[in-house]
Amino acid sequence: MSLFTLGVSHQTAPITIRERLAFAAESLPDALASLSAVPGVNGCGILSTCNRTEIYVSAEQPITRSIMDWLHEWHGLSPGQFREHVYQLDRAACVYHLIKVISGMDSMIIGEPQVAGQAKQAWQSAQLAGTLDSRLDRMFQHAFAAAKRVRSETGVGRNPVTLPFAALRLARQIFGQLDRLRVLLIGAGEMIEDCAIHFHDSGMAGLTIANRNAERARQLAGRFGATSHGLDALPELLGQHDLVIACTASPKAIITREMFHAALRQRRHQPIFALDLSVPRNISADSSSLQDLYLYTIDDLRAIVESAQQQRREALGQANAIVEAEVTSFERWLRLQSTSSTLKSLRQSAQSERDALLARARQELERGGEPEEVMRRFAHRLVNRLLHGPSIRLRQAAENGDEDLLAAARYYFNGEDT
Repeated sequence: MSLFTLGVSHQTAPITIRERLAFAAESLPDALASLSAVPGVNGCGILSTCNRTEIYVSAEQPITRSIMDWLHEWHGLSPGQFREHVYQLDRAACVYHLIKVISGMDSMIIGEPQVAGQAKQAWQSAQLAGTLDSRLDRMFQHAFAAAKRVRSETGVGRNPVTLPFAALRLARQIFGQLDRLRVLLIGAGEMIEDCAIHFHDSGMAGLTIANRNAERARQLAGRFGATSHGLDALPELLGQHDLVIACTASPKAIITREMFHAALRQRRHQPIFALDLSVPRNISADSSSLQDLYLYTIDDLRAIVESAQQQRREALGQANAIVEAEVTSFERWLRLQSTSSTLKSLRQSAQSERDALLARARQELERGGEPEEVMRRFAHRLVNRLLHGPSIRLRQAAENGDEDLLAAARYYFNGEDT
């Protein structure tokens, strides 16, 4: 039995690699169907966020090489191109990792809550695609419950330090006072909503929200007294704002170097601060070469986040103890599952022998056999049938001097320790 994950995260790969291995939400059903068709895969799920892409697989035999090849092939990469950045975690380590991911212990921002929702979406997507087997499904459910314990019983999730918080702090470092700052938020998801809350409360001069779904942008803007637009207005909007924050699910850049170049010319080269929180990136990487554009990615927030997380780190020791206990609990369940299949097979075999001999006894009774004698023969045959296989193997163990097997047999059949 093999239960493992392959993945990359902010700890093993820069954004230039993570975006190459990310899965767009709309492609996930096809990706899951393709992954589940890899020989040997019994169950699979894919978690893809800004900071990580992870594939979870249940199989009877180790097939990590096949999954590694599939990951590269799906993204049109050369075989093994990013192998050195991909980590592999098996069984207990896999469960340990998933609990840490869902609880936020493995996040760039320790304890951040968004990843729990993203993991639940990944689990539900695999459910809808029919790619979860019982072991993988149970692992995810166990991890959700364990992560809930971590967040409720420790300080890992308290005093949140979010990416929008870090973005606000970075903006203050660059602009100083924010009361004259005009902010353009691109997207309308949870991250942009959090940014809107932070920047609205900071007292900046103006807030604009642009999104592919203009109605969603209008609804979000209404909560903050902001203006709203569709993405087609971006070329005009860029030059009107001092700070641009982008976070959409677009699989490719929606803001190009040329768009920023025109915006800076419109502003007479008054600087623009841009923060791209998306993976894959929403702002083309070559935009950073523009002299008056200060472009930051999600990885650039790491230093700000690091300085604000000490309190949560102090809670990690207690959280790790909970995770280890939960992993032990899941390992116990896995062992029981393995044993239950053996017991089920043993019980089915015994019942089959019983039914065959019972049918034979009924035939003897129908032919006028003495009931007492028929019952005696039935019992004798049943005992012989049930003990035939174990008896042969025990004799072989004695002949081969296999003391471990003999001791196990004495323990299981007679309850003797020696």
